[in-house]
Amino acid sequence: WDYGKSTQTRLEPSVAAAKAGKLPEAFFWTDAENNDVPVTAEELIALSEAAEQAMFTKGMEIHVRQRTMKKELEKLTSADEILAYRVDWK
Repeated sequence: WDYGKSTQTRLEPSVAAAKAGKLPEAFFWTDAENNDVPVTAEELIALSEAAEQAMFTKGMEIHVRQRTMKKELEKLTSADEILAYRVDWK
């Protein structure tokens, strides 16, 4: 499965239908490899929750790394040190 804001946006109306018991018979969701996969209401809701958790986790990883880089950058005292600073995902 893929995840992200666009996936979350696409999931919202389907999840609302699932929670209301209004998913059509033979409902399916398309996975990251473009395969149509039959899913139940419970599976769709679980997928939505997993995508939301994955987005939160990645967002926290980014936030923590940004905070770390800010602290590292504050310690640099010359233009050469700043230019040599390597931005990466440690």
